[in-house]
Amino acid sequence: MKLLYIKKANWVVATVLLATSGLLVSSCSKEKSNVLEHTDEIEGTNLILSVVGTSEDQSSNNIDKKGSVNSNATKMTVKSYSDVDVVSLIDNNVPNLGGSDAITQKNSVSGQKASANNNLRAAALGDGITYRLYLFTADGSQLISSQQFSVGQSTVPKISVTPGQTYKWVALSYNDNTNITDITSANTTLTLPENKDILYATNIITIPSTPNANVPLPITFGHKFARIAIELNSMGVFGNMNSGDISVTGLNLKTASIDVKTGLLTPLTNTFTPTINWNSFTNIDPAFSDAKIAYAYTAGTSALNGINVSASNLTITHSDGINRTFGATTAISIPFNLSPELGKSHRLLANIVESPLTATGSTVKWARSNLYYAAGHNPYRFFAENKLRSEGYSYFAFGSVIPGKFATTATKGDPCSLVYPAGLWKQPTKASFTGMVRGDIELNQLTNVLGGLGTVVDATGTTGLLNLVTNLLGNTIAVLVNTPAPNSTLDPNAPYTYGQYGISSGAPTSGTNAFGDVNNSSNRLRFYYNGQISNINVLQAVGEGDGLLNVGLNDISADLVGVNLINLNIPLLDSYGKSTALWTNQQGTNILSGLAGLGTWAYAGNAGRGISATVIPPSITLGARFHMANNTGELLNGVSALGIDVLSTTFKNVRCIRAL
Repeated sequence: MKLLYIKKANWVVATVLLATSGLLVSSCSKEKSNVLEHTDEIEGTNLILSVVGTSEDQSSNNIDKKGSVNSNATKMTVKSYSDVDVVSLIDNNVPNLGGSDAITQKNSVSGQKASANNNLRAAALGDGITYRLYLFTADGSQLISSQQFSVGQSTVPKISVTPGQTYKWVALSYNDNTNITDITSANTTLTLPENKDILYATNIITIPSTPNANVPLPITFGHKFARIAIELNSMGVFGNMNSGDISVTGLNLKTASIDVKTGLLTPLTNTFTPTINWNSFTNIDPAFSDAKIAYAYTAGTSALNGINVSASNLTITHSDGINRTFGATTAISIPFNLSPELGKSHRLLANIVESPLTATGSTVKWARSNLYYAAGHNPYRFFAENKLRSEGYSYFAFGSVIPGKFATTATKGDPCSLVYPAGLWKQPTKASFTGMVRGDIELNQLTNVLGGLGTVVDATGTTGLLNLVTNLLGNTIAVLVNTPAPNSTLDPNAPYTYGQYGISSGAPTSGTNAFGDVNNSSNRLRFYYNGQISNINVLQAVGEGDGLLNVGLNDISADLVGVNLINLNIPLLDSYGKSTALWTNQQGTNILSGLAGLGTWAYAGNAGRGISATVIPPSITLGARFHMANNTGELLNGVSALGIDVLSTTFKNVRCIRAL
């Protein structure tokens, strides 16, 4: 195999290119010699060193930022604490800091790299990292040269060699700026420092016989010790970590001695326990502090049972600006068991995730607030505050994973399943609302009896109620729209902005948790009357363009209250403050009477009032106010002009439930 032949002034550029790509380019031209021509700056024959980075197996280290679990991971474990849950797992998916330092490598010239496997990922080493290059005779019997260099140094890292000779080379680094001990031919063994990332590379290289050649030697290191990465992640509570009291126990680690010539490790007998605290953690992505990582290194392979990561007073600023402290009363304690493997990376992942509220008489675990979507980093989130709100990015069409847009049969999905970590949450089914509704109503029945959507029994006075009562009398759905939902209470104050359900867990029985006291809206299973987008003209306009942006919005996060459809003066959200509308994930054939197409199920709730009436003489009596709710079925593909592939529906809120 021939080495690249390069003219004098270009060797520096060539070396940089080779180091960046991790490739040595092979030449097929028989007219070129097998050498790099020397330059005026470097006389004689030299090895020109460059550090590509550390080899990372792509199959183990590709990180799914949505948090999905691959075959390298153990099953997610969910553990509940006073005000937060933790989803923990052990896998090999150790991310590179910064996220952009990975260099994909293909096979290169045999003998020129420490590793020649296909599709390796090289994590670049930072400037100032020291490494020592030991040069031996080909059989390893004699040490010829031992020199220390640093990544990014101002002078060219070079070692003088003899043309036509074959050498064994070894590179050693502690992945920091520590000086690396020299060795002798008689004693090639070193005792390695504790808790260091020992990097090692070796191979055989033959120098061309042509004199005055500069031969590139790109170095790709491998990890010698087992690397234990502890990741603390707050993406599941949708905010950055500001501070906390962190400790890690149970890491009984070992260092080792190494025979530099052979790479053989001999673990020492004594163990040590590193100190890991808040200051030990570094942001994985420098732009965000919602994923932090700390490292420990061991030459031991005995099982580490009883590792414990403890976090208390963990202060987090949620994505919508709310500050909370988790683990203030009781520390969050996350256990792990691990059997280290030399040369392998192990991630102990502790995902801090929002804890749910469990409805009374049910095992369904509900999110504390509605789902919204904000494009960019960690896009699927729950609102930090549960309150009456009307932002456009919280109104979804049935089956759509993007708010304000209709899904198609190809794009239909579950937006809850995309909340970090993926697979922890899901959309509710119709059965999830069992014990929270009076029964099932098909919207064609409801509107035939009560008129247009958004006018459902908003009985604040007596005007117009007589006609309403006349329509209800003798109707089979009267009992469903004129009685309270089970286990529910209504906002005690007019204008009645929410319905609420009892819970069996998730809120403090006394004192406070991170969300506040028991009366805080985030500690209550409370559905606010955020309304829905249901006007047929609005839906038609949405389907003909770029979703809600087609009807006059500049930003999908805009407040929809008071926004009218362009040119028609039709409110987008005329039911705001009057009703709750929440999607299920459930559809089926012929769930609506008399309809041949598909339908969807949703939850509908609003403020009701007990009404008693007589027809002769006509009179009515108003009773107590209450929250009423039902499962509602409605037509799918209701806007027929949009085409059969468009799942055109109303736009409602989404409240997620736990899948695990």
